[in-house]
Order: sequence, then structure tokens, then C-alpha cells
Amino acid sequence: METEYIVYTDGADRHKDDFHIGAWCTYIKSTEDTRTFSSIVRNSKKFDVTNNRMELLAIVQAVRMCHEDSKITLYSDSEYSVGVLSGKKHAHVNTDLIKEYNKIVSDKKLHVHFEYIPREQNDFVDHVMRYMLDHNKEAKEHGAIEE
Repeated sequence: METEYIVYTDGADRHKDDFHIGAWCTYIKSTEDTRTFSSIVRNSKKFDVTNNRMELLAIVQAVRMCHEDSKITLYSDSEYSVGVLSGKKHAHVNTDLIKEYNKIVSDKKLHVHFEYIPREQNDFVDHVMRYMLDHNKEAKEHGAIEE
């Protein structure tokens, strides 16, 4: 039996000078359960942190958590992510995350329908992700907190 998911995702970054830190959050609801996943990501030689990359990473992590052969309605307030992952826009950057998304969707035979929503309708994951960033000790020390 195919599992149906409702997914909300968000990602953002904070930066000042050479300091970059990001966060992502995903809320996944199905008939089986409801889960929230989130994480902080620090810029490194292996992974650049930008707002768009955090938005994409949230979506990649969400589809990774869904069962094979599932139907997913995915809500995001990132026009960029919705555009490039639905094939409506072409990306010249972030191709590593786009390829990772496509591989997961293909391997797991997922059926993803994207819905762009305004930030106000994405408030739960936005709040979790922003709280994580705005209360991060390292971000405060570097003066990278949004006022």
C-alpha cells in the first residue's frame, strides 16, 4: 500500500564575513505518524552554506525519510527549490543536492508534487529553523544573528 505524506520544509542561513551557518527543518505527516527533523550545518570545505542550499537540503532530507513508492505533497516557501526540483527552472549551481534529490526520488519510486506557499503558511518549520539559528552560540559569537 502506498503511503501518502504531507511535508513542509524550510532552510536558512546566517552569515557575517567568512562565518556561515545554516539550518534546515522538515515536518513530515502521514497516516502512520508525524515527525519533525532539523539540523544545524556549518560551512566547510565539503559543504557551502547558503540560503538556497539549506532550502534544498531540507527537501533532500524529507524525501530520504519517506517510504518507497510513496506519494508526497511537499510545501516549501522557496520558489527557487520548487522551481528547480519540479523541473520548471534550470539550475547552474547546487547541482550536487539536485542530483541527490533526483537519485533518492528515482531509487525509492517517489511521486512528489510541489506546492509553493508563502512564508506565513510555512510557520512551524520556519519557527523551528529560525529558533535554532537565532539561539546558536557560535552564530551569536560571530555576530551573525538577524535582528
